[in-house]
This record gives sequence, C-alpha cells and structure tokens, in this order.
Amino acid sequence: MVSKEKLKKQVEKTASALKDGVKKAAGKGRHKGVVAHKHCRICHLPIDIKREPEICGDEACDKKWLQNKKNEKRVRIAFFFFALVFFAPLILSRLGVF
Repeated sequence: MVSKEKLKKQVEKTASALKDGVKKAAGKGRHKGVVAHKHCRICHLPIDIKREPEICGDEACDKKWLQNKKNEKRVRIAFFFFALVFFAPLILSRLGVF
C-alpha cells in the first residue's frame, strides 16, 4: 500500500507542476496564451485576424457566404421598397397632393 505521506507529496508535486505550467503559459489578461484571431462566419473555424471577408476560404463556405450576401441585398431592397410604399402616402397627404 501507498503511505499517506508519499501520496501527499505526489499530490503536492502535481499541484505545483500544474501551477507552474499555468504561469508559464500565462499571458496578459483573461485569455492567457491565446493568439488573436477571428472565426469563419459560416463554419466558425479560427482564421487570421486580417482576413477579409471573414470566411475560412473553404469552397462550401465561399458559396454559403455569397448566397448570404445576395439574400442580404434582396432584404435591404425589399425593406426600402416597403418603407417607400408605407411612407409615400403619408408624406403626399401631408403635402396636400393626395
């Protein structure tokens, strides 16, 4: 059997080694030892912080990103169209044209 003394020494040794390891890997702030990076907007893989557009470059991510951009453009156009349809009669009635 293992004596309590020997076990205690092993636990203390492991604990101190873990503390030293954390101190060595420690950087500044909360995220110690983490390299600055962004994540792909589609698959969420880490990418370089200077990468534009913010996708990893995989073919599936490229296609999905282009489709999202087209959809955003359609939604933006639809929003302005419906805003115009809604506000045009209000503005024209205030001006006395309607």
